[in-house]
Amino acid sequence: MAARSVSIKTRITLTLVLFPLVSLVVVGAIALFQNRDSLSSQAESNLERTLRVKTEAYDLIFQRVQQEADGAARFADLTYASPVSPSNAPRRLLMPWTGTGYGDNEMRRSLNADILRLQEIGKALQATVASNSYLTLGYMATESGITVFDNEKVVDVIEAIKAFDPRSRPWYKAVKAGGRPAWTDLYVDANTKKLTVTAASPVRDAAGAFVGVVGLDVLLETLQRDIITIDIGYANEPFMINSQGKVIVRRGMDEKGTAWDKTYKTDNLLETPNKAFTAIIHRMVAGESGISAYRESDGTLSYLAFAPIPTVGSSVGVIVPAREIVQPVQDSGKLLIIVLAIFMVVAVGVGILLANQVTRPIEELTVLMDKASKGLVEMDEIPIRRLDEVGMLAQSFNRMVANLATVMRELEQRESSKEETQA
Repeated sequence: MAARSVSIKTRITLTLVLFPLVSLVVVGAIALFQNRDSLSSQAESNLERTLRVKTEAYDLIFQRVQQEADGAARFADLTYASPVSPSNAPRRLLMPWTGTGYGDNEMRRSLNADILRLQEIGKALQATVASNSYLTLGYMATESGITVFDNEKVVDVIEAIKAFDPRSRPWYKAVKAGGRPAWTDLYVDANTKKLTVTAASPVRDAAGAFVGVVGLDVLLETLQRDIITIDIGYANEPFMINSQGKVIVRRGMDEKGTAWDKTYKTDNLLETPNKAFTAIIHRMVAGESGISAYRESDGTLSYLAFAPIPTVGSSVGVIVPAREIVQPVQDSGKLLIIVLAIFMVVAVGVGILLANQVTRPIEELTVLMDKASKGLVEMDEIPIRRLDEVGMLAQSFNRMVANLATVMRELEQRESSKEETQA
């Protein structure tokens, strides 16, 4: 006995479902892999380009601050090169520490020329700070130890500190030692007690002798507000380092627990145990820009995009987990699975419908042929509802049954005639 084979209906359904489904899966998989590479490459390029645009904007900001510091210093140069004249807008200054307080009458008399000049410079600093939202404080300190601020209220804050000497501050020492404009490393400001970087520029008299330093402060929180909110379209971890690889800006960084007169301790990213990450930091310190992949300590893959800010000798980096970049591809894969599931349901439904349309007439023919094979030829004709091959088969079957019925009647008549003759 022959084994039962798969029915025609099943074969038709499987044909209508499997072949398109397999084709869609293959094409979708190929497109997905190609899309993955394309999206990853595009995402890397966009990330690098976005960061480069950001750092160029930051560099313009710092250039402006440095130019304003240089401009204020040039105004101070001219003031020290000009004859002393009484100020028409006296300002309160921070006088040098005497051992018991800040300044005395004798000191004021001996330093009167410095005082008058600094009062004029203070007015210029006030206008400079007011014109730039990134600046929090402007000041000038001299070799005599006097300091003028754009905001006179700062004098009260500083005078509450014992033995404050501007000549010992990072911004003053850096410029005096180098003899040229400079940006300081991160330090804690004596006025705000917050992390600060300063653009400083030297001031000289008519003979070219060094007389003091002009400084313009930019608070770390101002930088943080811009840098740590970088919008690149992905979850990210931004940071900024100086030319020694020390962190200047990153999330969660603050001045808590650090005294204004102590060196601020910050991480040096050139000393991390992750060699691949450290290699990228070396490129940042060298002033390069680009994007590189590395693995975190837990093995996860991340990208680090970086670009320099030449004016301050720093570099901004943005760490993006690789999963963020390939997430659109994963979403596309999920969408493909959903589409395939919907297609399968629709295809099965359509397959069953079409298979029924093909096999139902055949099943009806099978039943009728079985009856005809048993001699039951007196039956209704099959209704012709279609003009395709199945309809033609039904027509042929109707003719066959009609012919068989005719033959059967003729045979019956002959048999009846023989019986009558024999009787």
